[in-house]
Amino acid sequence: MKTVLLLGGTGFIGKNIAEYLAADSGYRLLSPKRTELNLLDTQACEDFVKAAAPDAVIHSAVNIHSIEENVRMYFNFERLSAHYGKMIVIGSAAEYDMRSYKPMMTEEYFGCNTPSDTYGLSKFIAASDAERKRRNIINLRVFGIYGKYEDFTRRFISNNICNVLCGKDISINRNMVFDYLFIDDFLSIMEQFLSRDCKHRSYNVCTGHPVTLLDLAHTIASLMPEYKNRKLVIKNEGMGTEYSGNNQRLLSEFGETRFTDHRIAIEGLIQWYREIFSEANICARLK
Repeated sequence: MKTVLLLGGTGFIGKNIAEYLAADSGYRLLSPKRTELNLLDTQACEDFVKAAAPDAVIHSAVNIHSIEENVRMYFNFERLSAHYGKMIVIGSAAEYDMRSYKPMMTEEYFGCNTPSDTYGLSKFIAASDAERKRRNIINLRVFGIYGKYEDFTRRFISNNICNVLCGKDISINRNMVFDYLFIDDFLSIMEQFLSRDCKHRSYNVCTGHPVTLLDLAHTIASLMPEYKNRKLVIKNEGMGTEYSGNNQRLLSEFGETRFTDHRIAIEGLIQWYREIFSEANICARLK
């Protein structure tokens, strides 16, 4: 049985990771709440890791408003690398700098530009350190990702599913090409990193088959009877900057991966929102 320490287990990705690992008897999951472990407290982190001696740390914690806190959380666990088997950092393609995206970005594009936004820069700093020297820290550079527990007030797919459930139009700020990965596929990929050694320090985690937001909007509309006679609103004309990645490094090392068809994944997500609709008070929370 492997002991896995999960940091940030209450966020969108973290909550899905926690459910996934907790359902597998092969893992002993440690997912301390903020009241149990302050990730900004260097000594508390050291004491916890030394006592737990985890086989793996999964770093999914993030504060989108603070570079300082994100960097401190990362280095509080980076410095303890001798006391765990490996650390998997949930990174982001924002590391490539949102002002400088180009189609099908490869890992070699990293470092060509430095992000200026808080989230991107903090992820960039962690990724730069992970690649600085060869050790037991791996950065998973995630592009678009969707599924249950994401913030439906602002995440495109879930937001529009909930809009339709609440009698509102589907809306797109501006159409763009986007690489979206279903959360279940991410979890399967992440688990492979728990059990295998890696050749590289960073990996693009994406499908390699981007789609347009308009296509996804039409998929949502076609799967929801409530959408009949409503509008699909595109607020701004033209195409936004493409957000897509090349995943050949991942596939060449781990083998071909079958990604869930967006129609199947979205259909399941719609059903999940129907089941939690009343309890989650969705319509009142939509802007």
